[in-house]
Amino acid sequence: MKKMTGKMAMAMAGLMAFGTMGTGVTAMAAEDGDVVTIKFMHKGPKPDNWDAVYAKYEEEYMDEVGVALDITWVEHADYKDKLNLEITSGNDWDLVFDASWVQLKNLAPEGYYADLSSYFNNPDEYPGLAKAFSEEVMEANVWFDKMCYIPLFETYGNGIPVVWYRKDWAKDWGVGTDGQINSYDEMEQYWQAAKDASVIPYGASQARGFFQQLSVRGESYEGAAQAGLQSFSSAGLTIWTYVKDGELVSYAVEGSGDENFKDFPEGWNHDFVADRYEKFAKWQDAGYIDPDSLSVTDYNTPFEGGLSASIVGTLDDYVTNMKYVDSWNAAGDDDAELGYFIYVDSIRNMEEGAIPTDRSGNNGLAIPATSTKIDATMKFLDWMFGSKEAHDLIQYGIEGTDFAYGEEEGTVDVLSDYNSQFGGYGMTWNPTYALLGTYYDDETLAYRRYELEDSTFVTMPVTGFHFDTSDVDLATSVAQCKAVTDMVATVKLHGIRVDGYGNSYDTIKEMLKANVDEAMENGGQEVVDALVEQLTAYLASK
Repeated sequence: MKKMTGKMAMAMAGLMAFGTMGTGVTAMAAEDGDVVTIKFMHKGPKPDNWDAVYAKYEEEYMDEVGVALDITWVEHADYKDKLNLEITSGNDWDLVFDASWVQLKNLAPEGYYADLSSYFNNPDEYPGLAKAFSEEVMEANVWFDKMCYIPLFETYGNGIPVVWYRKDWAKDWGVGTDGQINSYDEMEQYWQAAKDASVIPYGASQARGFFQQLSVRGESYEGAAQAGLQSFSSAGLTIWTYVKDGELVSYAVEGSGDENFKDFPEGWNHDFVADRYEKFAKWQDAGYIDPDSLSVTDYNTPFEGGLSASIVGTLDDYVTNMKYVDSWNAAGDDDAELGYFIYVDSIRNMEEGAIPTDRSGNNGLAIPATSTKIDATMKFLDWMFGSKEAHDLIQYGIEGTDFAYGEEEGTVDVLSDYNSQFGGYGMTWNPTYALLGTYYDDETLAYRRYELEDSTFVTMPVTGFHFDTSDVDLATSVAQCKAVTDMVATVKLHGIRVDGYGNSYDTIKEMLKANVDEAMENGGQEVVDALVEQLTAYLASK
């Protein structure tokens, strides 16, 4: 277990100094012994129907569970800073939302969160947690030697990746099979036809560009995980690793040139990711991307307005994007039809092991180490994750009022805004209880079911590793390096060969090589060395 840091010790001392204080209801509940009130910091505003949902919990379940909830609903924009302040100050909380993109990377290594390992993989005492969280999943979500993070997710994926397009236009232009695009060649034919029709072929935003196209989801490629390859990102650098038999064989920085990949397995022994950006450059040269893409923040409105022919996204966008058909109909396009191109072949063909995963949760819950009610908190979570009835009450609301189960098994018909307002990612998401909307057409529903199947995924060579950059000197190196890598981070996604300094290059590869060389001289080498050292030690400990 990680030793208690000075910051953590001060927070604990502060809590103990006024441990008998706090709200009257909490103190009375703790002394009563029948019902214990736990304080939960929730990311996001209170749902409109929460009071009715909680009243049902109080009426039907609270006596059995013995736990009452005192929830503070924090606006999304304020949550990150508030969480950091509350936890580092040692304030009284029993459960909080956290994630690697919030404060987990900063708070976990400092020992601010409690080790919960005794509550998991313990079906005799906590059957609900054992049912919802497998040993493999929990081991993959250990942070800095502590099982302090409860992952929340419904699928290991980030959505089935697609390019949304006007299927009716594809039919009119003779592209695809009755308008259905099934390959990048057909996608390019469609973009060219759109350009010839004076329509922006591909609408993109400044932040995304061509996004994750020509990859599985940006950080991996078809067959990479099976070959022992995995990437780790820090300071704007992407460090590719080759792991075999539990040992680090080789590593190289993306964009550093073919020579650095020479010890990677056959087929991967070159700077393969740079090839992807060269393809983006060809699409840029062909005029397929919005010429103003570097200044665009909203690419959906032009697509809805018929000004662009396609946008990137996932099947999670289905409900939102299907509404565009109504807009097109209202504008006089009675035959308007929305289509999507699933651009990863193995996913489009619903193959097993198509999507690599490290089994980690992008969102999760944690219990501050200062909490005196860990048992009560875990008892509530054991109840909530212990049955469909309990879980669905909290996530979906009251049956018949907020939701109804669909006729097809595993589907749900949402009747109110409760579920969307609640946001299950902040408290309840779990693959054991994942439900799909009744609004999908048959083909899309099949793909969404495919995304929920464990067999769809392949485990990456390394799970449970987290790069610790909390060291002051290393953090400085990260900041210095990122200032350099930021010069190409955006333009490369748009296929643009001009970096942030205004330097032009003949190829993307040349631009990336120059940027990586500069980055390595400005903190990047220290970052790579630290990651390799930590990863090597981590693998040796397994």
